[in-house]
Formats: sequence, C-alpha cells, structure tokens
Amino acid sequence: MPEFRKKLTAREIDKGAITWDASQDAEIKAVIPQSLVFSVMVDRQEIANLSIEWDKRSLFIGDILTLAVPDSEIVLSNNRERGAVVNCQIFAPQEKMVIRKRLSHQEHSGRYLKWFAREDELFSRLFSFKDGFEIEISGKRIQGRAPDFEKRKILIGDLLRGFSPGDDLLIKWKQLDVPVLVIKREEAVEKGQLDGTTPLRSLITRLIARPLGEFNEGEVKGLIVLLEENKKLWERMVNVQEENRRLKEQVNMIESLFEQFTSNSFFNSKKEFELWVAAHINQFEKGLRIIHKSYTVAMADERKRRIDLLCQDRKGVLMVVQILYSPEPVQISEALDLMDHLRANTSSFGSEVTGGQFKSADIRGMIIANYERTDLVEHCLQRNVKLCLVKSGCLIDVLE
Repeated sequence: MPEFRKKLTAREIDKGAITWDASQDAEIKAVIPQSLVFSVMVDRQEIANLSIEWDKRSLFIGDILTLAVPDSEIVLSNNRERGAVVNCQIFAPQEKMVIRKRLSHQEHSGRYLKWFAREDELFSRLFSFKDGFEIEISGKRIQGRAPDFEKRKILIGDLLRGFSPGDDLLIKWKQLDVPVLVIKREEAVEKGQLDGTTPLRSLITRLIARPLGEFNEGEVKGLIVLLEENKKLWERMVNVQEENRRLKEQVNMIESLFEQFTSNSFFNSKKEFELWVAAHINQFEKGLRIIHKSYTVAMADERKRRIDLLCQDRKGVLMVVQILYSPEPVQISEALDLMDHLRANTSSFGSEVTGGQFKSADIRGMIIANYERTDLVEHCLQRNVKLCLVKSGCLIDVLE
C-alpha cells in the first residue's frame, strides 16, 4: 500500500498543514486520490472537502493537526476500499503519546483494554520498551503486565471499574523512577473542538484569496454545493452527538438495574452450586471433559486437599477446577495454593492421575464462583488463573 511519511515541524502543527519538497512529489501523488476534493480519516474522524495546493506543496488538514506535538510522525496511506478517502495516522514520540479510546461494556466487565488490528502500530510504539512499568488510575497504582499483542489486550484489573462503559479514556506515560502508564477519563477537549466546517472554511479562504477574474461559473456552483453538503453534515453530527449522550445515559441506567437484579445467586447451598457447575461445565469453556470429581491431593506438608473437578481441555491439558460458594479469603488462598502446588509438581501429578502411563507437561487452573470479590479477581489475574463468575445461574462472566 502506498504511504507518505514525515515528521511534523512546529510550524506545520501551528498552521494545521503539512508540506513536502519536490523529491517527495511522487510519494504524495501515489497516496492522494485523483479528484478535486477528498477526505482524510484521522482517528476515526472524517475530515471532508480537502484539497492540495500543489504549487505550494501544502495540504491543510485543520485543527486536529494542531493537537500533535513536534517530531510526531504523520503517515498518509491510500484507502483503496473508499475511493476519495486518505487514511491518516499521527504517532507522537513515546514519552508524549496520548491515546484516546472509548471504554466498552465488555472491556469494563473483563477489566482489560483492547485495540483493533488497525491500531497495532500505535500500541507497538506505546509499548516499545522492555522494562517493567506501573499503571496509575485515579491516583492509585498497580504493577503493570506486558500487553498480549496476539490478543491485542492489556490486563488492568479491578481499578478499571472506576470508569463506566462509554467513558472516553486518555492513555499516556508519566516518567518517574519507573515508567507509569496513566489512564484517566477525558473530561473535555483541551483545544478547540473540530467540527465539520473547519476544512470547508479553509477551502473558502483559499478560494476568495484569488483574484475575482480567475473564478469561473463551475467553481462558484461547486462552492455552493459544498456549502450545502457541509451544512447537512454538521447538522447530522450534532444529532449523532446528542443521540450518543442519551444512549450512554440509558446504558448506565440499564447496567445499574442489571447489577441489582443479578447481585444474588439463586443457589441455596454449595452442594447445589457444585452439582449445577458439573452439569454445565462446557458453558465455562467448550471442550472440557471431567476426569475426576473430588480428587484428593497430598500437599507438601502432608495435608490433604480436594480438587473439586479435574478436567481435560480440548488440547488434552489438565484443568484443575475449584468451585467457591460465597468465597471467603481463606478459601481463595487455599484454592490458589493448591494450583501453585500442582503446577510446581506437574510431571509427577500427571503420572499419578494416569497411573504412571503419561506425564503432564502443563496444568491450567480455573476458579468458578457465585460471588465477585475484588481480592479474588486480582489474585486470579496475577496468578494466571481463569475466573468464571456465575450470576443467577445463567450469566457467566469470564476473566482470564
């Protein structure tokens, strides 16, 4: 795919326009559509009715460019699927990068942030270093975990519940003794908000700067059409913003009611809960097969512990499932200690389970609970144990 790359200067950022020299003419022509006007897609915002001043080797983009910092890299690429649209990405230096994203209900529920394939380069730049880091949310810090670039996911933990689905978040670095990734809610746009009339105003300014004798009838008619289209675009944008605000309020209200409705499970005892889990084990992970129920294991101190369900996943890996009914801290600690012990003795345990016929290479852990606790969520995330929360016997919230 043809691309045009360059580093932005302070002058270009101030004027909201990029420039290039004669040696780059071929690169820019390979990217820009062969039309009088075109659109540029920046951070999912479409800036319409742009045109290039070829004699000055200049492309005015507008206010969104003024939000960049000097030495940021701008990348223009041809969007073949949409004829007159150019993709634009702006990458700030890592220490000055600010990523804006909207928190989805799924991310909020799973305590993680996720990105799309088109944002791979952006997040690769954000996490270009190898050293450890911390995450700061609302003044509280936790140890950060390396992003999973295969799943395009960053595990955050329970601190993410301080936000609400639909919140616009800002993600950036703060350099202290150790790198700190700061995540906060975006309250307001720091500079003037971009609206649909910005590129059109620039186009009109350039047109009326020309001598009157250079105008022809076609240009005047074209300008009138552009004015009418831009008016309709601006009206639609205002309506969409208002509709988004109403929808966000409705989602928050529905989520609040739903949480109240599902706060109590209908299971009356641990035995009843265990029977239900065993009968619906494939709802927690497809392909799970129960090998043993209530399997007894001798710990290092000779104490006996019970594995509620010993399973195999679809790849044949052993899965230790502990069922916690109204879990208390002691129960959580015992379940996690059991999984740590089995992982430390994977080979011998696999041989024991199969009567000496096979040796296991790996053991996975899963906790199934009917009640959510902050310490349970944090410990499972830290120890790489899959957590499944059952609400009202039908809703299963999976964290891994």
